Amino acid sequence: MPRSHGECPLGAHLPAGGRLHTGVGRAVAHLACKRPQCDSKVLFERFTERARQVVAFAQEEAGGFKHSYVGTEHILLGLVRDRGGLAASALDSFEITVERVRGEVVRTVGLGQEMMPTGHLPFTERAKKTIELALREAHDLGHTYIGTEHLLLGLVALNDGAAARILSDFHAGAEQIRSEVMRLLAAAAEPRHAVSAPGDAIGAPSELPPAPRTGFDEWIRVGPGDGARRLLLVAAGRALDDGRSEIETRDVLLALTRDEKIAPVLAEMGVDEAAVLQALARRRPPRARPSADGGTQA
Repeated sequence: MPRSHGECPLGAHLPAGGRLHTGVGRAVAHLACKRPQCDSKVLFERFTERARQVVAFAQEEAGGFKHSYVGTEHILLGLVRDRGGLAASALDSFEITVERVRGEVVRTVGLGQEMMPTGHLPFTERAKKTIELALREAHDLGHTYIGTEHLLLGLVALNDGAAARILSDFHAGAEQIRSEVMRLLAAAAEPRHAVSAPGDAIGAPSELPPAPRTGFDEWIRVGPGDGARRLLLVAAGRALDDGRSEIETRDVLLALTRDEKIAPVLAEMGVDEAAVLQALARRRPPRARPSADGGTQA
């Protein structure tokens, strides 16, 4: 029987109870399904551990950009950062990486002006709608948990906001992403025979085994502090201004000369942006000059 417009998709058959994790739980509480028949604690208890981590990552990313809110772009970054999740596997097939998305956030949204106070930032209306759509996607698939794949499907179902623009720039359309998620879900279900116990959000069959981590993946998992993140964002902006999609070491070096804490230290040593640019120019390989016979010579 079709659902009525005001019905919460999972609220009718999910058991209440269970401990609401503090921290991420406060970020999700009252986030979606504010109707009486849908308990926000029940909603959060249906999140897999990876989905909860995505929410935590989204909060971190928003703070790193000095944004006063959590938007769809931050949820997208959270999904990409969770390297073992099904959503990250789907996005990886479109060559969507943390660094590239961060660069696009700087380009399309920009940085905030002031550091935000510690605590949980409010979700935008689009971000809240993404969670609601993730809930609906889980219900439509017959799942009693909400995993990273449902968050991604909710994100593309919304098809609005900063994340939608960024995905469009990567030529990753909503239908393409949905098809890839469905393919991965089918592939993940084939070799599995055990069924998760009711309420077992951690053992949800939709989450793929963790992918082998490289050293860089471990760095992303640990994550830089706020100061290092701001430094990388400035470096990313410089790379984008030069038409590059990757941060080079020279970008980081130049970003240090603008850092509010490191720049004074460098200034005491007589090092500023102009001095760094001059030193880099001196070490640049000489350009080849055309020779008399039409060839080139150093």
